[in-house]
Amino acid sequence: MTEKIERKRFLVNAYGIGTNLTPLAHSEDVVGNKAFVRRLSIKSGEGIVSTPAVSGNSFRGMWRDLAAIDLMQTLRVAELSKELFGVFFSGGLLTPEFKKGLGDKLYTTFPSLRLMGFSFGNTMFPSKVGVDFAVPLTKETLGYAKAVYPDLACPSTDLEASEIAAMTMLTAKEDEDKAALLELHLLEAEAPERGAQMIYHVEYIVPNTNFVHGFRSLYPLSELEFGALLKILTLSSGRSCGGLASKGFGRMNWNYTLEVSETPEAERKVYQLQLGNVLSVDPALQPSIAAYEAYTSELAEMVRQDVDLKELIK
Repeated sequence: MTEKIERKRFLVNAYGIGTNLTPLAHSEDVVGNKAFVRRLSIKSGEGIVSTPAVSGNSFRGMWRDLAAIDLMQTLRVAELSKELFGVFFSGGLLTPEFKKGLGDKLYTTFPSLRLMGFSFGNTMFPSKVGVDFAVPLTKETLGYAKAVYPDLACPSTDLEASEIAAMTMLTAKEDEDKAALLELHLLEAEAPERGAQMIYHVEYIVPNTNFVHGFRSLYPLSELEFGALLKILTLSSGRSCGGLASKGFGRMNWNYTLEVSETPEAERKVYQLQLGNVLSVDPALQPSIAAYEAYTSELAEMVRQDVDLKELIK
């Protein structure tokens, strides 16, 4: 079972401005009990500046998870083989071939897998979407932003890269005293001794910092792939970027411009996409999302009739 071959193709170039509404933690280095934000070195004037940034791979990981969760729910999956779980949620691993031809079947059956790519058996299946670092707008990075996204209207700023990061203290503690409130008796468990409270420090990007970000198709997308990309983006609206989401970090608003054409020479159509506190999708993009949703709604029965997939996805 494979997706029907479509002639219409979409070349996508997207760029936009984002603002973190809450502190954003995207840690790279951990020293002792301190986690430091990921940084990117960028040439500014005649010097090099180190700026906090959110990696493109962080966006890809979030988008991959959202696509997989949506697909599992749509297919009403109750059991999934370990090998396929890795493919859908983390991109898989290069291993001895699991079942001949199965990787090709996964690649042709699931449009969302083609967007992010994956490894299966001894084959790497390419990603069709490239995702940039999200870089804060500061005095030092404004030149970078204008060079990478020449059509993006970047707001001016007097902030310097050294001013947009700060450190905060977080705690993790044992709350056994709360059991008494419910008259609960706690069973003793064998565990290593540790203090009643752990203190750790996290560096974060301060709220109300503007970011520039972009993504694009690396290869022409089919309508189902384009619809899958749009669906994933809508699912990401309101989701947190970086880490510590459960502690209130990483809420963001994004305003993207999508330039779409069928060939590099063709005139580009321009659409707007707003994510975050408000989800707004250009009405002209809705048919592509609907086409993808219609395709996935039919997948459950198709998968259960497929001789290879029915034993792995139940």
